[in-house]
Amino acid sequence: MSTVPAHSQPHPHRIALPPAILGVPSRWVAACAAAEAVGMTAAALASRVGTHVPPAAGLALVVAGGLVEGTALGTAQGVLLRRVLPRLRRGRYVAATVLVAGLGWAAASAPAVLSGDDEGATPPLLLVLLGAAGLGLVMGAVLGVAQSWALRGAAPHPWRWTTANAAAWPGAMAVIFAGATLPDAGWRLDAVLGVALVTGASAGALLGVVTGRFLPAVTGIAKAPVDVVG
Repeated sequence: MSTVPAHSQPHPHRIALPPAILGVPSRWVAACAAAEAVGMTAAALASRVGTHVPPAAGLALVVAGGLVEGTALGTAQGVLLRRVLPRLRRGRYVAATVLVAGLGWAAASAPAVLSGDDEGATPPLLLVLLGAAGLGLVMGAVLGVAQSWALRGAAPHPWRWTTANAAAWPGAMAVIFAGATLPDAGWRLDAVLGVALVTGASAGALLGVVTGRFLPAVTGIAKAPVDVVG
């Protein structure tokens, strides 16, 4: 009588994920979604609290929120990429992500915090989304260059990661800005954080799906590497 090896039996407490989402390893998508959920929640908390403290303290909170976002994304991606790119210097990858994504987000959020709760005329949603997509294109390209630099010596085609980020961030940024337009000054903090959590997860999932499609081109593996998720 044959027996099933213990290592092949499903763990009773492990959440089973589908092997792929739109052809992309599911744990890559889940990792990006979780990272952006954490990052956007931290950024929303910093932004809300920052409007009720002196400007210097508010700016420090916004920078801290941006650093959380960049660290979460860089760490989540770096951990999984290291599984298929063992020569990757994960610390350098995280630092590059924090420098561009984290500080860039903080810089973009700072004017709103420093201006206080002043509620001027809100531009049309379509204009907001177009502006967000344009910002995402620029920021994605810059982030892609920084992360590609960190991938040098570890991936056979590191600069293709620049294209991946430039393609992924316009849509992700549009989702983030769409979520950011929902709360107003009258919302309770828990509601604001809930919207930020869902918005971040949605934007991160989109980011993961699009960038994940480029993993084979960057790593040189013909098929999206399962080791990224396993």
